[in-house]
Amino acid sequence: MQTQPGGSQFGAARARLSATTFYTLLCFSLAGLLTGFAFGGFASHLLRGSSANLDAPGSSAPTLTRRSPASAQTQAPENIFIGQPAIASTDYTSAAIADGTTSYQFAAQIVNKADQTPLTATDVVCRLWLTNDLQATTAGLSANNYALPKNPSLFKQPFPSEVQDALAFTGPNIQTQTCATSGKTRWTYTLATALQSGTYYLAVLADWKGIHYNWYMVAVTIRNQNKPDAQSSKSP
Repeated sequence: MQTQPGGSQFGAARARLSATTFYTLLCFSLAGLLTGFAFGGFASHLLRGSSANLDAPGSSAPTLTRRSPASAQTQAPENIFIGQPAIASTDYTSAAIADGTTSYQFAAQIVNKADQTPLTATDVVCRLWLTNDLQATTAGLSANNYALPKNPSLFKQPFPSEVQDALAFTGPNIQTQTCATSGKTRWTYTLATALQSGTYYLAVLADWKGIHYNWYMVAVTIRNQNKPDAQSSKSP
């Protein structure tokens, strides 16, 4: 019987090739299997982690809050217009004695200029003084475009034609004070013995921050037994 040359060797080579192919496919299969396990475990870890974060106590999805813009509040600027202080005949003594001991009272109601209603603002300043020249006092307050009323820091100095040291104030009230926010603004005083007899004027000024102001004067007759009559006062 004849045989093909090299037949046994070809069969051996074929067997080796089959074994190699088998092992190669086996390695690829194992590699694929391991990769699948690794990826599945990683994906499972990610899913578990996400679920844990969503379910953790106190955690919640962010909430968007819409805030409406604050409404613009239009507030008119404060502006206090002052009328002439209202002084009734019972608010002062029209005939007084300059003896240094007799006590007198003076009261003035500070009012709104528009409707003459009592003013309740807390930042209005009132000043009371005595003058024997009404015209000079009015001119002095109006001088230089009302420079004096526009500067309340000057109220401690003597006013135009003021008779200095004529009024000695007693009690809690002083010459320049904050106007009363309820009722009338009041002063208590005595008249200096140095005053001569004659006609004078009690003048009161109400001033709001040097912006708006007004004043009023009332005539009083002052007698001093030890002093002759003063020179006739000027009237408007």
